Amino acid sequence: MKRPLLVMFLLLVNAVVYAQQNRMISCSYLKQHMNAAARPTVASPAEDDYDVQYVKLDLAVSNTSTYISGNAFTRAKVLSTTMPAYVFELTSLLTIDSLKVNGQLRTVTTSDSIRTVSLPTALSQGDVFTVQVFYHGAPVYQPGFYSGISNDVSPTWGAQVTYTLSESYHALGWWPCKQSLTDKIDSADVWITVDTALKAGSNGLLQNVTPIAPGKARYEWKERYPIDYYLISFSVAPYVDYSYYMHFTNSNDSMLVQSYVYNNPLTLPFFKNDIDSTGMMIDYFSTIYGRYPFWKEKYGHCMAPLSGGMEHQTMTTLGYFHGTLTAHELSHQWFGDNVTCGSWADLWMNEGFASYSEYLYANHFWGPDSAFLYMKDFQDHVMDDPSGTVFVVDSLNENRLFDGRLTYAKGACVAHMLHFICGNDSTYFQVCKNYQQQFSGATGTTGTLQGVAEAVLGQNLDTFFSQWVYKEGWPVYDAVWAQGGSQVVVRLNQSTVMPASVPLFITPIELKFTSANGDTTIRVDNYVASQYYIFNWDKTATGMQVDPNRWLLRQVNSVVNDPAVLHVPGVARQNFSVQPNPAHDSWQLSAVPENTALRLMDITGRTVWQSNNLNAYSIIIPAESLPAGMYILQLTDNAKTTVVKLEKQ
Repeated sequence: MKRPLLVMFLLLVNAVVYAQQNRMISCSYLKQHMNAAARPTVASPAEDDYDVQYVKLDLAVSNTSTYISGNAFTRAKVLSTTMPAYVFELTSLLTIDSLKVNGQLRTVTTSDSIRTVSLPTALSQGDVFTVQVFYHGAPVYQPGFYSGISNDVSPTWGAQVTYTLSESYHALGWWPCKQSLTDKIDSADVWITVDTALKAGSNGLLQNVTPIAPGKARYEWKERYPIDYYLISFSVAPYVDYSYYMHFTNSNDSMLVQSYVYNNPLTLPFFKNDIDSTGMMIDYFSTIYGRYPFWKEKYGHCMAPLSGGMEHQTMTTLGYFHGTLTAHELSHQWFGDNVTCGSWADLWMNEGFASYSEYLYANHFWGPDSAFLYMKDFQDHVMDDPSGTVFVVDSLNENRLFDGRLTYAKGACVAHMLHFICGNDSTYFQVCKNYQQQFSGATGTTGTLQGVAEAVLGQNLDTFFSQWVYKEGWPVYDAVWAQGGSQVVVRLNQSTVMPASVPLFITPIELKFTSANGDTTIRVDNYVASQYYIFNWDKTATGMQVDPNRWLLRQVNSVVNDPAVLHVPGVARQNFSVQPNPAHDSWQLSAVPENTALRLMDITGRTVWQSNNLNAYSIIIPAESLPAGMYILQLTDNAKTTVVKLEKQ
């Protein structure tokens, strides 16, 4: 009688340790490890001759092996002028029993995983055709290779599971498909026949559980949102169905949250609180990214023996429930499923934004101090090695695709810095919402995100995306500052860790000054390697910090107080004046030197007015349309920047 109790105790201890694994590393390691020695198949160009409109999978599966049998039905439309052959992908480890095109039996030829069906009469552009493939097999690769379908036993909970993981090139390991990111399938049905002691989870909504024969039942799932090939999935195990409805804030709408949890008496009680919190996460992400994109269906989970999770559309497959892992996979429903990366080279668009969503989750539910440390963890991980870009040059290298340092952590840092460029939460989340709305049910790339952000901000972001996404390294800062009377002077020197890639990072940056009577943080532009900043402060400064809120991926080598900086030739404050201050309608600047760039920012750093003074002695800054409050005027002459605080009444 005591032995079962000891086993139960060990299960609980193992589950605690399991749930405490690093969230980002879990997701990255899972995908990297499962695909470490995979042989990615490049789709045949002939697959671009057609557009897949509908797929129905009708398969028989058990939880004791990877053996599957059944058929896949595809409806597609011809895109090319003529289509003499139908080409698709299916591993040669699965046997095709027969194949029909438009109801007629056809012969299949095989070259590795590329299957070709010659048509007796070529189809023409616009023709709609159907293909039904009957097949079976138990795909088992040599050790170290991954087939798209797996069978394993949970070491913690003892459940045996058959499940699919198709990212990035492995849907062909279990169903006849076209592996093209940009050809989303308009709708899909997944029917899985299993023993009645088992359940089968998949995409969309469960329409029926139909008795098939004594001891057999068919789970019939319907997905009516566009879906990418690698997001179609199933998972079969002895599950219990734990479901509830969440409610959206300021709405009468509700949505099903459905989780297939191992049928072990300890599993659901152990994870119930985490599963229950999923509804709050859905509501939170809906407020910042827009309504959960598949809300007319569901969000759910299927447990499987994984070290992390995989964001299958509407039904994530994951190994355990934990706040940040759940947040990561859930946020993929926006960044990855609703809008999928348009190429594997842009995978950071999926994984970087999902990783950044962990930070946003931590900030919202745990507080800013925890979120600060969370972001620092990402940044420290990136700075383990200066080499490598967020953009994936070799997209056939799956170890590089799922690199935790570059695709996940640095991708999250890029999203964080874009947030900083936007100046405030509302602008950044408007960029995210617009991106989701404009490309809903489709794909996006770094370039399309840049276009959306530029439209919202009204500024060119070529430099931002070039230096952070397509190039390597980060800036290193050394600062010298001093105060003379009410004037504070700062010299900020920048070097970079990969000067051959980026000799200078052009970016806004925050400088924080502390005093016994309160602190002040100002935002300035850094665009030369050695730059001076001059401003007035009526308090006595006791210290200075560079980028105190860690918005940037950077190193700060030194911050030194040295009065000598006050006496460097040319850094004395220019003899201009601003009247009136405070102002109602406008500020007038007098004695402004020629070739001075002027920029007025609100307290979030958002530019509200700017001008280049070529030869005017006096300049009027309009204020009538501005909200009352404090503003920062930045005047830049060569490498010297003067900062003046203005007030609008």
